Amino acid sequence: MKPAKPELLAPAGGMEALKAAVENGADAVYIGARAFSARGYASNFSEEELEQALDYAHLRGVKIYVTVNTLLKEEEVESALRLLARLREMGADAIIIQDPGLIALSRKYLPDLPLHASTQMTLHSSEGVAFAKELGIERVVLSRETSLEEIRKIKEKSDMEIEVFVHGALCISYSGQCLLSSLIGGRSGNRGYCAQPCRKKYRLYCEGKQVKTGGSYLLSPKDLNTASGLGTLIEAGIESFKIEGRMKRPEYVAGVVRIYRRLIDRYLKNPAGYFVSGEEQEILTQLFNRGFTSGYFFENPRGKLMSRENPHNRGIPAGTVVSYDRRTKRIRVKLSNILRLGDGIMVENAETRPEDKGKIISSMYTGKGSVYSAGKGEVVEIPFDSRAPSGSTVYRTHDKKLMDSLKKESESGALRPKIPVSLAATLTSGKPARFGIKDSDSNVVTVESEYLVEEAEKLPTSKARIEKQLTKLGNTLFEATELNVSVEEDIFIPVGQLNELRTKAVLQLENLRTSKWKRKPLENLQLPAPGEKKVKEVKRIGKIEETKEIEGTGKINHREEIKETKIRNLPKKPLLSVTAYSFEGLEGALAGGADCIYFGESLFRKPNTTGNAAGKAFRNTTGSETGVAEASGMKRDTDRNNDSVLESAVLKARAAGRKIYFNTPKIVKDSGMEQVEELFSRAKKFGADGAIVSNLGTFNLAKEKKIPCIADSPLNIYNGYTFALLLQNGAKMAALSPELTLEELKEVAAYGPAECIVHGRLELMESEHCLVGGLLGKAGNKCSAPCTSGNFTLVDEKKYEFPLLMDYQCRTHLLNSRSLCMLEYIPLLVESGVASLRIETLGMDSAEEIRRVTAEYRKAIDAFCETGERGKRKCENLGKGFTAGHYFRGVQ
Repeated sequence: MKPAKPELLAPAGGMEALKAAVENGADAVYIGARAFSARGYASNFSEEELEQALDYAHLRGVKIYVTVNTLLKEEEVESALRLLARLREMGADAIIIQDPGLIALSRKYLPDLPLHASTQMTLHSSEGVAFAKELGIERVVLSRETSLEEIRKIKEKSDMEIEVFVHGALCISYSGQCLLSSLIGGRSGNRGYCAQPCRKKYRLYCEGKQVKTGGSYLLSPKDLNTASGLGTLIEAGIESFKIEGRMKRPEYVAGVVRIYRRLIDRYLKNPAGYFVSGEEQEILTQLFNRGFTSGYFFENPRGKLMSRENPHNRGIPAGTVVSYDRRTKRIRVKLSNILRLGDGIMVENAETRPEDKGKIISSMYTGKGSVYSAGKGEVVEIPFDSRAPSGSTVYRTHDKKLMDSLKKESESGALRPKIPVSLAATLTSGKPARFGIKDSDSNVVTVESEYLVEEAEKLPTSKARIEKQLTKLGNTLFEATELNVSVEEDIFIPVGQLNELRTKAVLQLENLRTSKWKRKPLENLQLPAPGEKKVKEVKRIGKIEETKEIEGTGKINHREEIKETKIRNLPKKPLLSVTAYSFEGLEGALAGGADCIYFGESLFRKPNTTGNAAGKAFRNTTGSETGVAEASGMKRDTDRNNDSVLESAVLKARAAGRKIYFNTPKIVKDSGMEQVEELFSRAKKFGADGAIVSNLGTFNLAKEKKIPCIADSPLNIYNGYTFALLLQNGAKMAALSPELTLEELKEVAAYGPAECIVHGRLELMESEHCLVGGLLGKAGNKCSAPCTSGNFTLVDEKKYEFPLLMDYQCRTHLLNSRSLCMLEYIPLLVESGVASLRIETLGMDSAEEIRRVTAEYRKAIDAFCETGERGKRKCENLGKGFTAGHYFRGVQ
């Protein structure tokens, strides 16, 4: 069966890029408003420009999706919802959205506004997609790390529309799970202000010794390019192919969209004869690249994913440095490609000064003197202030001729095919002339002239003349493909009247094509601030909650509503929870006085354990080594070992009178859901209190299996509406985002039992790419597990050390260089109303350290709650180099 035609979805950071996308063949364009857009540094669109953009695209039959895809603080929710209401009226085809709380509110107040789940929601499993559908999502933008096989499985289990990125920049972290920019510089990727620290230099160390890496940009991936494999993606039935690039120039958008439009159409016309020409690949390469990869669609790219030598656009090779003249400050280059004045160059290994980054050639010389251009084989001299070693490659990063051509052609308005229309006219003496126009979307307009057709006294107006005038659509978007004119003989109508009739009809058709997408304002729209809402009064009697709902008494101020929903009579002491990733760590936490343990013994690899059963079983079952039968046996042994450890952990916690929850991975694809389900079964079997879950897929599975769960911080709980949504769907408690300030934390904690992380190294990112294995592992699919040979760290240019951990799915976890410590602020945290304070032990050296840290927090909590003691316990009691995270500084 012939595959369906996928939508080609283009980016636009401004009006010029939007027009370039539309003119070069995009089926849809995604754009951002000035607020709440995940590309906050793009120019984006004002409200007036949004309406202009929607009308421009809809007139030409192109859809517009507007990104409102950032996490929202409590005070921003109302503004964001009002923006959605306005976009709905303007006729937005869909909203690309991240914040679950805003999704829930939109479904309640704006039920006819289509929503697409942003890739920032970290959806990568059938369970996660199912939960998104339950929320009212119509399309999901899957995580870029989802393979083609995994996409097929998701599509088999759901009728949800799927959108994937096919070209452009890649993030090293799972989208929505990166705090690197946030914690280093206060600019949050979840808020649209990522500073891209992943494109900076890092050094790799193992046990304190630097490891040679062959490149310093260790977190910088290549750019995605799926042109060669596009046919396979089309055959998979993916509904939308998305190009990344709202920060890119209009010419980039024009060129990439044009080529992908051509490639999609080429495949659909003749799948067997599909090809990508050398010229097409060269243009894609020239427009922007850090090297290309097909990502995770077809295989795990391992080390081939990364662009470690250069994090910037390298264009295409243009020549080689022959020499550098310090006196004249010129480089001599032997060309392998043409260079022209106005082109941009980048020289490999040059000690580049700021003025030479993206150097634009303003003058160029050969033995003949100054030249405009030079070709392959010629030697040219180019002014260049920075020293460039002989033999260095010169890259052409900007092709002026190509960019000028793309700009001129896109602005001409002649690229997009005309819209076919059928015309019909009736002209009868003594009556108004009637003229009808119908487009290919079945929009119909009929107009009449004020002028009454006359009986000809001398020369009648011929039918041919009438047809000629009515079909003069050259300066419009339309092209007449059918014409039916009924005319009496011997009538007369001035040519000007025919032109006026045609112009009137065309204008009305244009208005119809844009206005039909607009929606009427909702009457009596009751947004949540002010608004009517049920409020909860919760009284705690010991450890038992008594909850009753009280009807709201009308429109009340949002701030007052928060006060009314605050939990009253909270117990004086919040729980002290501790994550433990080993049985020894659990014992240390219990000895220190933890009330609750989050036990995740099987999540992370540990150094010097390559020979253990779990490691061997994992490598066999994932196909990294051969031996399926052996893997099956190893898995049974591992399951028995896990059972023993899990049961012992529960018994240990119960003997101490403490709670225990089993921890689950942050990323769980369909292939890993069975293991999570087994863990849930063991939680029931051994009498654990439940599980802690970190993504919408495992959260949905816990809901289906009726497993008591705690929603963890990777679910990005930023406001009370997201918090309430998770509680309504079964969460017993939720860990709030570590990006919230203490004041913001108070506002959200008012909605229910909330937890905050108070100590430990926060995880900055999780990456599908095994950084250590990619650098040090053997070539091919067999991995020698170098991550188990010692403790690895990344060191940045300021000499901050970031610990690296690898999990049993070979994913990289990057921890913060400094440990969070809120020991001296315990009174403020207790007074904020949170139900639990958590110590995160990732990166802690020993069970004794876990015991000591836990004990200090236990004493601080007890002292304040029992005697009101403040300020006596300091972080310096636990060491040096701590941070208070975002509790007092917040994020942009």
